[in-house]
Amino acid sequence: MTASPTHNRWTVIVGAILVQIILGTVYAFSVFVRPLEAEFGWTRATTQWAFSLALASFAITMIPAGRLQDRIGPRKVATLGGILLGASFLLGALLVRADRPWALYITYGLLGGAGIGFGYVCPIAALVKWYPDKKGLITGLAVAGFGAGALFFAGPASELLLPANEADHLGVIEIILIGVGISEGTGFGIGWKAFFVLHGVVCAAAVILGASLLRNPPPGWTPPGWDTHPASKAPIQSATWQQMLNTPLACMLWLTFIFGATSGLMAIGQWTPMMADVLEGRRFAPDWMGAFGRFAEPVGILAIFNALGRIFWGKISDLIDRPRAMMIMFLAQGMAFMLLVSAQSVTTVFLASAWVGLNFGGNFALFASATADYFGPKHFGVNYGFIFTAYGVAGILGPAAGGVLFDATGGYLMAFVFAGVLCFLAAASSVVVWGFARRPAPLPGSV
Repeated sequence: MTASPTHNRWTVIVGAILVQIILGTVYAFSVFVRPLEAEFGWTRATTQWAFSLALASFAITMIPAGRLQDRIGPRKVATLGGILLGASFLLGALLVRADRPWALYITYGLLGGAGIGFGYVCPIAALVKWYPDKKGLITGLAVAGFGAGALFFAGPASELLLPANEADHLGVIEIILIGVGISEGTGFGIGWKAFFVLHGVVCAAAVILGASLLRNPPPGWTPPGWDTHPASKAPIQSATWQQMLNTPLACMLWLTFIFGATSGLMAIGQWTPMMADVLEGRRFAPDWMGAFGRFAEPVGILAIFNALGRIFWGKISDLIDRPRAMMIMFLAQGMAFMLLVSAQSVTTVFLASAWVGLNFGGNFALFASATADYFGPKHFGVNYGFIFTAYGVAGILGPAAGGVLFDATGGYLMAFVFAGVLCFLAAASSVVVWGFARRPAPLPGSV
């Protein structure tokens, strides 16, 4: 079945990117670190546990979310994700106190992570079904919005999270101007509590709007002119999650994802304070950039290349296959972390932010498209949900280990070295994935 209006594919892309941009603000968690530590006297390990729990909840929730969206479609499930994410910030504003770090863990961590999990899988699953001819590229484009979320969020959030000044309240128009980078503000924000309320409302509204544009193609639909089973390739077997989990290929994909994501999350969870220590007050942006210079600081550069890396590595993997792309990407990332040990100059920090973001972003294009390649699109939602639990494990190990190492050593040297070693392990695991993928075992009772 090939007859279907192709413009539907483009509306799904728009909705997918809008949803993912909002969900991707989780990667700018580091902007909360110092405001919360200053407000409540918390340690670095205390704040990092909120990030860890959000990522773990995100990954675990993707399993039921993927299964549900395979059954009822992406629109309703993504809408539920937007409601949960918005509620997490609204409840956080009411409940979080100095003696209640657990309230941040429950609201931002568990509830917010669940909202991201319900929203995240839907755009990817829908686009894989609409674009079976460009899985790597389209998956990269879908998750690029997730990587870019921190770019749009970090600069405005850094300004608005500043303590409110009783004598100089910010109006709605000024908040909007600060948000888009036109105004630098007055040096005072609206405080973390008001910011949580504002951000919760924006999250819910934007995700629900994007979800309204998501839909699955008609059963049996294929792109016009696309050869479903070219002579050079065997037909893709569509595996249930039980069949998939019984294969060594799925196990190795999962393990490789843990190594690669843990290394990146150790750094990303603390990127803002870590790079601030290296820069010692110096800035990337020249004065002529004005307020827009906020977007050229380390976390902004990381976010830009995080987004670009998803498209870049997705396209590369379409050309050279997924495991080869993984191996090259992890080797490059491991070398970057080892070189960061001696980073001192502004130029080095700029390049490091770009390089780490580019390679970390590739994880989310490569593992999603590999899951669709090896186990088929029919049950992609729940299948990728299980593979993505590796990210949940990494979400606990990475930020928590990074926070503990910082508190124990007072610096970032050990975190860089550990992250580099994990990347080299991920590259070695990619070689094993490559071997299994070249000689896939038959799936008994495949559907």
